[in-house]
Amino acid sequence: MTVNNLEKDLKTLMKKQKLAVLATCHDNEPYTNLIAFVTSKDLKYIFFVTPKATRKYSYLHSSRKTSLMIDNRSNKESDFRDAIAVNAEGNVREVGKKQEFTSLYLEKHPYLEDFLNSPSSALMRVEVIKYIVASRFQNVMEIDMT
Repeated sequence: MTVNNLEKDLKTLMKKQKLAVLATCHDNEPYTNLIAFVTSKDLKYIFFVTPKATRKYSYLHSSRKTSLMIDNRSNKESDFRDAIAVNAEGNVREVGKKQEFTSLYLEKHPYLEDFLNSPSSALMRVEVIKYIVASRFQNVMEIDMT
């Protein structure tokens, strides 16, 4: 797989998939959550919304480092041959609910408008440092975003 094909496949996956697994860490204990996400067109940023009164939000503030896993598995045997799993590593911070960010998020998740606009919710942005893409079960490639 060439770098151009990899980037094309990555953009397709990010556009199609609605959910990701977000990994955080607190006191050396890992913690994961399912989140609805959207990426910027250049894949440098991943946006998601979280309630402020959650463990996830607290952990994201105590350690800015995070990892997200996005995949297209179907839970079938063919996944060992066909599935793609992406690990996005980066630093996260809360961003204001600026029009450009909210429009991007709502374009993909219009049914989450009330959740996004709630005063008790925070819009978070991950600045992606790198993507690690695993395909065909053991083919692993890395894209440096810095």
